[in-house]
This record gives sequence, C-alpha cells and structure tokens, in this order.
Amino acid sequence: MATRRQGRQTSYRRDTYVDGNTVRKVQPEYIPAGERTKAPKRLSNTTRKNREKAANMNPGYILFLTLAMIVTGYFCIQYLQLQSDITNRVKNIAVLESRYNELKTENDETESRIKGSVGIETIKKQAMDELGMQYAKEDQIVTYNSEEGDYVRQYIDIDE
Repeated sequence: MATRRQGRQTSYRRDTYVDGNTVRKVQPEYIPAGERTKAPKRLSNTTRKNREKAANMNPGYILFLTLAMIVTGYFCIQYLQLQSDITNRVKNIAVLESRYNELKTENDETESRIKGSVGIETIKKQAMDELGMQYAKEDQIVTYNSEEGDYVRQYIDIDE
C-alpha cells in the first residue's frame, strides 16, 4: 500500500469494486497525482448552445452584425457631437447673457447719471431762453375724446 505524500503532490484514492451479485470487499487504489486522469467537465446548456451558435455563423450573419455595429457606432458618434454642440451653445448663451446684463447695468447707470445731471427746470429754462419756446395758449389747444384707446392718432393736419 502506498503512503500519502505531504505538500502539493498528493495521491488520490479511487475505490474499485469486485463484480458479482454482492460486494465482497472495497479495494482502495491509490494513484499518484501526476498519473491522475481528468474527467471531462460537464458544460452548462447555455455554454453548449453558445458554442454551437458560434460554430454555425455564416458570412452573411457576420456581415449583418458588422453593419449593425457600424450603424450603431455612427449614431453614437452623432449623438456625442450633438451633445457637444448643445454644450457649446449653452456656454455661448451664458456668455451673451452675461454681456447683456453688463450692458443693461451700464445703460441704467448712464441714464441715472443723465437724469441726475439735468433737471426738468434746467431743460425748461434752456428751451424758453435759448430756443425761444413758449407755452401753448388756450386757442392753440385742441382736445379730443377717444373712446377706443388711451391715445389718438393724427392722420391729417387739423385746420381751424
């Protein structure tokens, strides 16, 4: 009887039976590790079916899969380009909005400065003294009643 070795190489025991209508004696048989025969692995049904499909691929099917992959790649690239374009436009809009806000602030400041520097009394004085303007007299004022809106449009000259 062989002895067991310690370490990586170990021997394996295989039980053998004597033929007959009764088992007389179990006779263990030791096989060294290097001489051991491997039993073939059982494949799962999914693995077996995938291998059968891979073996049965014809050139037409491969061409179809290649074209499908190319079309999918093309649409993915187009999608990424559109995403990039949208991102660039959003950034451009943000820059334009920022510039608009700056111009609006500058315009408001200029308007406030103009209103503050020239008062209505100064404008009235300049108009009357330098330009010779005068207030309208009673006989020059014509009053209209408008029932349709807040203002009146004059299409022709008014003669009195």
